[in-house]
Amino acid sequence: MNVQLSSNESAILVRSRFLSRLPQSAVEAILKSVTVSTYEEQDVLFRQGEPIDDVFFVLSGIARLYRTGKEGREADVALLSKGEMFAETAMFLGRRATASAAVAERSVIARLDGRKLRQLAATDHEVAQALIEHLCYRGKMTEDILAEDRLLTGPQRVASFILSHGPKDSTSFSFRLPFQKNVLAGKLGLAPEGLSRAFSALRQSGVMVKGRIIEVYDRHALERL
Repeated sequence: MNVQLSSNESAILVRSRFLSRLPQSAVEAILKSVTVSTYEEQDVLFRQGEPIDDVFFVLSGIARLYRTGKEGREADVALLSKGEMFAETAMFLGRRATASAAVAERSVIARLDGRKLRQLAATDHEVAQALIEHLCYRGKMTEDILAEDRLLTGPQRVASFILSHGPKDSTSFSFRLPFQKNVLAGKLGLAPEGLSRAFSALRQSGVMVKGRIIEVYDRHALERL
């Protein structure tokens, strides 16, 4: 069901990486075309190859971008949280989705009119520049994911993720996974059983897993790994 944009949701959009770079007049023009929808876990927003003419923002929850192989296996391209924009590449690639999108948990998603955004970019160099910067940022994210996939083993990928969620000045710490383990597996390019093996291998480096709680007893051991 589509609803109007609330003041809190509007603030999330205004502070986002893309809109925060735009002049107030452009932001106001873009927000006039926004619609908001709530999705339940695993709801599909669109599928790869489908025609789309919207740009999407996560207002709450988590959106997955993924591709599906011939045998039905899914490979995550990106995991997006509050304030992040996606599907913007379709505006310049035949207005067709380059990947499928679904939500990993109950989520609120905003849609922007892609046609209006293209028109603004054609007449306002600041909008065009912000779009270029955002597309470059997304390209770098893709490069980082590819490099990590090629250079790091499964346990190393998991260790890197864990280290990014702990304070740098503490030898031991704990945190709760922000999403289900199967979502983490997809984010790290691992099968669920591969993630389980990685967690088991990390026990010798002082990592304990209790449900979605990750406990780290030796940060330095993880850093050495």
